Amino acid sequence: MDKQVASEIILENLSFYEWMNIENILISIDPVDLVLIDEISLDDLKDLLDSLVKERRLRAKELDGELKYKRVQKKTLKSKLLRFLK
Repeated sequence: MDKQVASEIILENLSFYEWMNIENILISIDPVDLVLIDEISLDDLKDLLDSLVKERRLRAKELDGELKYKRVQKKTLKSKLLRFLK
């Protein structure tokens, strides 16, 4: 399994607003996409999430004794200007 494909599938299913643990991430993945990443072990998934955190595409935080993840929303100049003008 290509880790790039797996990371894109995971990023598509992560929320910008809600902290999600690994179980919630797996539950949120569409069954069609889940078939594509069924070869990935839990350790591989944790490594993949850690690499996405290092790339600053995800944020990780320990809540209630477990790591939870949230997608990073990159703010563009356009979005900052629109927010400022509102």
